[in-house]
Amino acid sequence: MLQFKADGRIGEIVINRPDAGNAFTGEMARQLGEIMREVAQSADVVTIRGEGDDFTIGRDRHEPKSGSPYDAFRQISAANAAIAAFPGIVVSEVRGRAFGFGVGLVMRSDIAFASENAQFRLDEVEHGIPPMFIMEAMAGYLAPKHALEMVLSGRQLGAEEALRIGLVSSVESAALDKAVDRFVDTLRRRDRRVVLACKRYLRAAAKLPADARSAFALVEQTEFALSKD
Repeated sequence: MLQFKADGRIGEIVINRPDAGNAFTGEMARQLGEIMREVAQSADVVTIRGEGDDFTIGRDRHEPKSGSPYDAFRQISAANAAIAAFPGIVVSEVRGRAFGFGVGLVMRSDIAFASENAQFRLDEVEHGIPPMFIMEAMAGYLAPKHALEMVLSGRQLGAEEALRIGLVSSVESAALDKAVDRFVDTLRRRDRRVVLACKRYLRAAAKLPADARSAFALVEQTEFALSKD
């Protein structure tokens, strides 16, 4: 239900369950984590897209329950951790619906391109579930008032609003796949060490107090320059 292919150091994950809105089963979550862990040393860029009209409507709520809640949530947590640990660039290509877990995937991606018809919604509270895995990511990406309102209301956001609040990087009015391909081609032409260093530094700097970032930048910039010699 997840397909993966690689072209050199560029990987592509396709969520291939279009008849079910690309809903994620527990097995698909396990598979996603496994793919991201396996390609961590071989790929610099991984794109994620959905087959058909939707990105993903989130977790499959009709999947038969088995095991404890911990067992079910562990797969989601492991997939999220694998994405977070991936040293390269994760790019989401979002068309149609990105609900629930799909919103989480978009937020955990480094770059997210959305089509004009993209729709974003968190429906967990409506189903009596606090979306803690998604809120964990929200804390680092959205302003608190935007995040909590989106969680509690469960309302649907269009692509332009998602862009305005920082959920996506760009909204494409023309061919979405071509926009993603152009960006990936740009990354392919860049020095991979520079690309990976930019992501690594931004993540580390975000965790530092503002008055410590200048000194950290000095150290990191110097170490990078010395490592090239």
